[in-house]
Amino acid sequence: MKHLIFLTLLFFFSYASQEDENLTVETSESFLSSVEYGRMLYKNPRGISCSQCHGKTGKGGQKIAKYYDKKKNPKLLKGVNITDYSLKDLKMSLRNEYREHKKRKRHKIMPMYYLTEEEIQAIFDYLQYSNKQEN
Repeated sequence: MKHLIFLTLLFFFSYASQEDENLTVETSESFLSSVEYGRMLYKNPRGISCSQCHGKTGKGGQKIAKYYDKKKNPKLLKGVNITDYSLKDLKMSLRNEYREHKKRKRHKIMPMYYLTEEEIQAIFDYLQYSNKQEN
């Protein structure tokens, strides 16, 4: 079983490292850093990729859908910028537990991913790292 997990991670690691060769953060416990793992999850988190709506580094602006309001005016639904989210905000958002004015505010579009604490932390690490690299 350990060999299967290792081979699966090796496959994902080799696929992920093809695009960004400089995406490395040293860790002593694993050959795969939290940033690299987060990048893989961001691109394929068991469903629709985060980047499809939030862009490659979470800055948003990606067109999700075009619709018309009650007066038949065209509107665009775009992904929001998530680079300024705290870890707490990211967790709440991914779990559809976001609160505004002490009331739960459900996402109308974003799917549920059922990510673990470690996976959410890795995505957060990736977003922080990738946006530091751009500045």
